Amino acid sequence: MSTRLLPLLILLLANLAWTEPSLQVWVLGAEDSWQPYSDKQGLGISTNVITAALAKKGVKTEIHVRPYARVLQEIKSGTLDGGYNVTRQENTEKDFIFGQEPILQAKAYWYVPANSTLNFHSIRQVPNLLKVGGIIDYEYGDVYEKQRNRFKEVRVPRQSQLIKMLKAGRIDAAIMFEEEANQALRELDLPADTVRKIMFNHTSDIYVAFSRKKDTSRKNAEILDDGIRLLKTSGEYDKLVALP
Repeated sequence: MSTRLLPLLILLLANLAWTEPSLQVWVLGAEDSWQPYSDKQGLGISTNVITAALAKKGVKTEIHVRPYARVLQEIKSGTLDGGYNVTRQENTEKDFIFGQEPILQAKAYWYVPANSTLNFHSIRQVPNLLKVGGIIDYEYGDVYEKQRNRFKEVRVPRQSQLIKMLKAGRIDAAIMFEEEANQALRELDLPADTVRKIMFNHTSDIYVAFSRKKDTSRKNAEILDDGIRLLKTSGEYDKLVALP
């Protein structure tokens, strides 16, 4: 190669490096059993919102699909940059870093077997030692956290297990997110009236939780916030969170 061409080649390579910076890649954990928000492949409404929001900011994602309890463990250990479908409440604030913008909202209710005579309108009316089903490490709101020690909790990994246990009479009640419960009933090929919804529990603001082990977490939370706001401004957000 002519020595006169060498400076030009160096300048060309420098310009390419300047104009085409490598994209950021975040390693995020997705729950494997919260349809329609995140299924066993990590696909669903939550993933769609996060991917679209981060694309607005030039960030790509590497999604690792795990049971919810493992997602939380790997965020805490710093194995993951963050994980999603986490409720922001008093106990999770201590363990994780959150942004200001939830990725979505989800409503949870108390369910009982169809033939149950249980009926209450306030968590304070729930009988002591009632067998209450829930998902391992799920958050059910600050009000529930203050009352949960009165109950005999049964925690399992899957929503479908809760429905089967209600149907078999192995638990008295279960707290389930409405759309997830509906999806599980369809997958089990059970009629909607297999279980009965008797009381609203809470509306959960669902977030990406970032690891306190990572120096970039607060900045990453701000980046995601900006991306979600851009989706809302453009009108894309409402389409992404629309239920199928």
